[in-house]
Amino acid sequence: MAITYTVGEYDPATSDSVEVIYVNSENGFEHKRIINIPRLQDSSGVMDEEYFAEILEGQLRGVENKLRVGAVTFTDPNAQSEEVPAESTAP
Repeated sequence: MAITYTVGEYDPATSDSVEVIYVNSENGFEHKRIINIPRLQDSSGVMDEEYFAEILEGQLRGVENKLRVGAVTFTDPNAQSEEVPAESTAP
């Protein structure tokens, strides 16, 4: 089983977080997470790219481990979401 990931679009200067999509190569199913973007400790507020790369790799290892033990769910990106009808409030 191979898991790959894609980092969504973000502005390194202003974004606080970004969506990361993990894909299971066996079936194409996806798992999505929001990852915080780290900043340098100095007053510049610049994105810490080296630490961000470490976070992404650590998150990937975590997703792989959780998939092995069944603690994370991957979903079919082409599946229709089932909408639950709103409950009637009429008397």
